[in-house]
Amino acid sequence: MRTARTSLFIASGLLLAAGILAAAPPKGAAGKVGTNPVIRARHIEGMVVKNSEGQDLGKVEDIVVDMGTGNVRYAAVAFGGFLGVGDKLFAVPFKALRVEHDAKSKTSHFVANIDKKTLENAPGFDKKDWPDFADPKFEESNDRHFRAVSVKIERK
Repeated sequence: MRTARTSLFIASGLLLAAGILAAAPPKGAAGKVGTNPVIRARHIEGMVVKNSEGQDLGKVEDIVVDMGTGNVRYAAVAFGGFLGVGDKLFAVPFKALRVEHDAKSKTSHFVANIDKKTLENAPGFDKKDWPDFADPKFEESNDRHFRAVSVKIERK
């Protein structure tokens, strides 16, 4: 299990370095802010996720890469606990996230067009019991929830 997760991180890093994922670099990340910056996978972990009203929705714990297509499918977002204890993970479709960069603080965060209540009602999973992301039933039920709440892709 650990080897598979490490392999996914390495693969995602290669994809990111190849320009598959465009995002403004968070504080301390190598890369330049511009119209098509590239970010390293290790800088995504821990990145804050907010909704369009600026409310904190959690932090990215991990990313899920579809090794067949090379696409980043999900961001596993931790939400619902207190100080990292009791967090539940949610597989937020990566295409539903956009990056915003705060020039004043020189940090970046993801924005998802979803409210806290909707995320609380989304299907989630435990950090120690990840779902089978390759199972079409998981993808269908998980992604249906996010389509049902009208998560919009807003690119600037």
